[in-house]
Amino acid sequence: MISYEEAKKLVLENVVILGKEKISLDKAWGRVAALPVKSKIAVPPFRNSAVDGYAVRSQDTAESQGIVRLKLLAEQPAGEYFRKKLGKGQTLKVMTGAPVPAGADAVVPREEVEERDGWIVIRREIKKGENVREAGEDVQKGQKIIAPGTLLRTPHLGLLAACGCHQVTVYRKPRVAVLITGNELCQPGQPLKPGKIYDSNSTTLKALLRSSGVEIVSLRLVKDNLKTLMAAMKKASEKSDLIITSGGVSVGDYDLVKEAAQKLGAKQIFWKVAQKPAKPLAFYALKKGRRTVWIFGLPGNPGAVMISFEEYVRPFIKKISGRSDFLPEEIEARLTQPVKKKRGRLNFLRVKLNKSDQGWLATPCGPQESGIISSLTKTEGLALIPAEADFLEAGSPVKVHLVEW
Repeated sequence: MISYEEAKKLVLENVVILGKEKISLDKAWGRVAALPVKSKIAVPPFRNSAVDGYAVRSQDTAESQGIVRLKLLAEQPAGEYFRKKLGKGQTLKVMTGAPVPAGADAVVPREEVEERDGWIVIRREIKKGENVREAGEDVQKGQKIIAPGTLLRTPHLGLLAACGCHQVTVYRKPRVAVLITGNELCQPGQPLKPGKIYDSNSTTLKALLRSSGVEIVSLRLVKDNLKTLMAAMKKASEKSDLIITSGGVSVGDYDLVKEAAQKLGAKQIFWKVAQKPAKPLAFYALKKGRRTVWIFGLPGNPGAVMISFEEYVRPFIKKISGRSDFLPEEIEARLTQPVKKKRGRLNFLRVKLNKSDQGWLATPCGPQESGIISSLTKTEGLALIPAEADFLEAGSPVKVHLVEW
C-alpha cells in the first residue's frame, strides 16, 4: 500500500499528452490550445469612435470662450471610411465603431451637441482623446494572445475571432471507455428485485466525464465473470485512451478487475492507497502497439468513486488533454468542528465552506462513509486530514481541494 502523495505523483508522471488537431472556432469551446497564437493584426485595427457623436479637433474647442461652432462636413457610419483630413473649424458625424478621420483627436457625444443648418454647437472644451479608441489599444500586432495549455472559454474564442482567426490548433480529446461491474446492479426505472441495488455509478461517471471535456466512446455494465470482463476490457482498449472501471478492485471472490487487467498484459503501477475512502484504487498501463491505454480501477461505492475521480482521474484527464492547470484548486481553511480518525490513512473529509474575517471555514457536511451519496450533494471541498493525525481540534488548519462536480 502506498501513500496518497506517491499515488498522485505516479498518476501524473505517467501522463503522455495526446496528439493535436486543427478545428474551427465554433467547435473549440472547452478545448485546450496546443500551440501559441499571435495576432496578425492590431485590435482595433484603426482609431474608432467609442460613441455616436462628432469627431472634432480638440484644439478648436480649447480656443473658444465656452461655445464652439463647427462646420459639419458629412456623416460616417461604421464600416465606411472618410478619406479627407479634418481641417480647422470642421467636424464629421460618426457612429460607434466608425473610423476617426485624420486631423480629429476626439469625439463629442451626440447628446452634448446641437445640430442645425449644417453646423454644430458645442458648449464645453473637449479634451484630446475623449471617446476615441486607439488602434491596437486592446491587442498589438504580433502579440501572443493564446498560450499552449490554455482552456479555451468564451472570451478566448471572442479574442481569436477579433484577431481574424477562424481555426485553432488544440489537443485531441481523450477517448474514455467505462465498465461498471457488479451482478447486484439494476438500472433505474426497472423494478428493484430482492438483493439488487440501483446502478448510480453509470450516471455519476458520465456526468463527471462530461464535465472533464472527454469523448465517452462506450459505457457498459459487466457481470462479475472473468471471461466476460476480459472481453469487455479488451474491446474497450481498442478504441480508447483511458478505461475506467467501477467495482471489482478489492479482495473479494468476485473482485476480478485486477486479474482481468493482468491477464490482458497490463502493467500494475499501483493498487491500494493509504487513504479513506478509495483504499482499493488501481492504476494500470496497457500497451497496444505504439500507444498506451491507461486503466483506472475505481472502487464500487459511489462516494469513493466520486472522490477518487476528483483526486486522481480528473487531474490525469486535464494533463493528458494538455492543460497546464491540471491540479485541483487548493485553499487553506480552519475546521469548525473537531475531527477524530485512525492513524495511517489520509482521510478525504467532505466539507462545506464559508468565508469569515479570519479566512475560510470548513464544516463537515454529514455522513462520510464511502457508500453515502446524500452528503456529496452538499460538498464544496475535500479537506485533507493527514495520515499521521488521529485527532484535529476545531480551529485546526487544513488543506481543502475544491470539487468540480
